[in-house]
Amino acid sequence: CVTCAGAQVALKLLSKARTPRLRFLREFCTHLCLRGALTCVQVLPLAFETPTEFGFAQELAPAGDLCGLLTPGVGLPEPQVKRCAAQVCSALCYLHGHALVHADLKLDNVLAFDPECRLVKLGDFGLTRVQGAPVRPAPGHAPYAAPELLPRPGEPHLPHLPHLAPPVDAWALGVLLFALLTGTFPWTAPARSDPAFRRFRAWHRRACAEWA
Repeated sequence: CVTCAGAQVALKLLSKARTPRLRFLREFCTHLCLRGALTCVQVLPLAFETPTEFGFAQELAPAGDLCGLLTPGVGLPEPQVKRCAAQVCSALCYLHGHALVHADLKLDNVLAFDPECRLVKLGDFGLTRVQGAPVRPAPGHAPYAAPELLPRPGEPHLPHLPHLAPPVDAWALGVLLFALLTGTFPWTAPARSDPAFRRFRAWHRRACAEWA
């Protein structure tokens, strides 16, 4: 973190070797467009670059992210989870109301401003896109990914790229809340090859039959 105009801010730096200029500018401009959402991380309207990195300044979250606050295998107390849920839902409602999909909701991308989660904000809009945009799933986020974003068994690639819609964020929100309450993920990936996900599918079929 650094001090700017008497206030501490965090610098987000992206390596030029791994980040094209257009991708950096898209993320920075998306942040600027969300400055009206108090549950989204705020940025200063000034970007910069060094010989090796792109960067911008954003408000400092002293308590880090939700991943750092979580006790593995235990989770967080229910009142904290409820506060997180309300604020993250508020951020997603703002995005969806402006025809945007975050597309990368996870513990690491929700920043906490105090250990009790009285103030948390959604951040990292590098994958945020307009609703309806085709999306190629980012590697490494399988626990949060909606099933429609993963190839079917025997298909190494998706036959057609899915289009982003709010349910992608809603699915990831459910996984995030499960992780906050239990300190673990419900499954490794939402695929039929995952035993935990197969159990979820079986429960879901029974539940839908009972509700019908």
